[in-house]
Amino acid sequence: MLKLSDLRKRRHEDEDLWPISMADMMTLLLCFFLLLVAVSHVDLGRYERVADSMQKAMVPEKPARPKSPEPQPTAPKAPAPQAAPKSPPPPPQPASVRSKVSHTTLASEPVPPLEPEKPTPEAKPAEPAPPQAAAVPAGPEAERTGPTKKSLEDIRKELAGKLDITSGAVEILPRENGVELNLRGAAFFDAASADVKAAGLPLLRDIAATLSGTPYKVTVEGHTDNRPIESWLYPSNWELSSARASRVARLLIDGGVPAGHLRVEGLADTQPVAPNTDPAGRSIAENQARNRRVVILVSP
Repeated sequence: MLKLSDLRKRRHEDEDLWPISMADMMTLLLCFFLLLVAVSHVDLGRYERVADSMQKAMVPEKPARPKSPEPQPTAPKAPAPQAAPKSPPPPPQPASVRSKVSHTTLASEPVPPLEPEKPTPEAKPAEPAPPQAAAVPAGPEAERTGPTKKSLEDIRKELAGKLDITSGAVEILPRENGVELNLRGAAFFDAASADVKAAGLPLLRDIAATLSGTPYKVTVEGHTDNRPIESWLYPSNWELSSARASRVARLLIDGGVPAGHLRVEGLADTQPVAPNTDPAGRSIAENQARNRRVVILVSP
């Protein structure tokens, strides 16, 4: 067993060892700092640049004083012109001399003859103003009486000269009070379609060019035959006839016809020009083709 004397002896021995550990640590620290100094390299140029930048950032620069303008040499002033010496006034003339001069001046000037006064004409009574002509009503009636007005007969003749009637695509029919154009459906539209064919576009442009400068009303009617149509776009002939008439009206507006003069109607198969079937109920293909049409009516 350890005795108390042994423990005290060991404690005294441990107390004598701490200077050795401290000396070792100081030696290591000294070597560490020597290594740091040995491997470090101070860049004086970079240090100066960093110091300058910090000084500029911390200390604001003083505003530069505006330079005073340099005095410009002034040209010597010309001497002011001296006033000419005033001439002395003429001596006063005697009264007798002044009277002679005035009489001489009056005698030398010719005296204009006196004109007799003209009698003032008596005021005439005011004549009544002529009655004004009755105002001409503005609107289509005034336009039709203008020098550039086209009659319906002129329009019919112009259309007959522009359009190729022999092809059968367009038919011009005279009406009692207007002009009727029949556009054959097969020449302008595909089956169950409202898109105008490329071959029919020039004809519609010619029609629009003829009607663009006229004040007449233009009605576009769409007609079909009696065959029913079933499609998601046109559920019946009513939608198909209206779409075809609207498409023709749109092309006329693009050609210059005023939109206010146009009216569009879709009539389906309610107004055939020929019976669609014979008495036995069989379809007549030729008549059905005639009934598929778009009619343009020009009326006053």
